[in-house]
Amino acid sequence: MKKTFLSLIVIFILSISGYLFYDFKINNAEKDNLEFTSIEDLTRKEYSKTLSPKNLDPKSFIILFTEKYKKHTKFNCISMAGEFPEDWVKPKDVEYLISIMQSKQKCCSYMNIFSSYFPDDEAEIGGFAIIFLNSYISNTKINLGLACSPKTNTKEIQKIAKWYNNLNHKN
Repeated sequence: MKKTFLSLIVIFILSISGYLFYDFKINNAEKDNLEFTSIEDLTRKEYSKTLSPKNLDPKSFIILFTEKYKKHTKFNCISMAGEFPEDWVKPKDVEYLISIMQSKQKCCSYMNIFSSYFPDDEAEIGGFAIIFLNSYISNTKINLGLACSPKTNTKEIQKIAKWYNNLNHKN
């Protein structure tokens, strides 16, 4: 009975994994016709591996979530496994994140690989930038939960802009 139950669990996990990572498969005919960028290299070379925040930085995260977004698709999310590393946002990332924090450009939502909920709401680039900047400002670890479709927020933008202006006046 235990072996049957374990076999069913393994089959279920493999089925779900195959479904979630289907988008990252590329056939050989397509490979010859594509130009590679660093994000595409990451997803193509490691398509059989699970994407993880530790393999990205804030800019590559935003680029990936923007490039994979398809306007006329209901399912616009990218699944990832693992946690964001401590101090994931570096000082060199702040300028870029500040420049995009007001953007309402649509992008994919984040989904943890263990989530059973598929977000059907569209995320915005600025929403992710705000989360990443707040993590940097407060020196806290990023936690997007099981699913996250952040939007821009005027109050948060003003708070971050004030912090950034104070930071620049100190230098």
